[in-house]
Amino acid sequence: MNTTLSTIAQPLADEVKAQDWSDAHTRADGARHDRGMDRTKSDQLDADATEVVLMNVVWVTGQALAEDDPQFNIRAYAEACGVSNDRLLTRRGAPNGGIEAGIRPRRSRVVWDG
Repeated sequence: MNTTLSTIAQPLADEVKAQDWSDAHTRADGARHDRGMDRTKSDQLDADATEVVLMNVVWVTGQALAEDDPQFNIRAYAEACGVSNDRLLTRRGAPNGGIEAGIRPRRSRVVWDG
């Protein structure tokens, strides 16, 4: 897919893709994370669990982008974030509708009481 993303969605996708999500369950060190520079090595998720974390990050950030942009394409964004074809496509190679199902319809924002 070669869809152009907005000027905010593309840099956000680049940041999401650049992160190593495999140890996101044990660290909170922001966008500067580089496992190669870690002094201590934390437990890593396996590839499937890492992909689940990535997919959730895509959906949460994609939800905010969709609220701002009526033309937002969650599928193109997921691809730009580095989501694998295993999640983007069915076994037959057709688009997996689960990508779109992961975000709420526009203007149905949830308000949290805290």
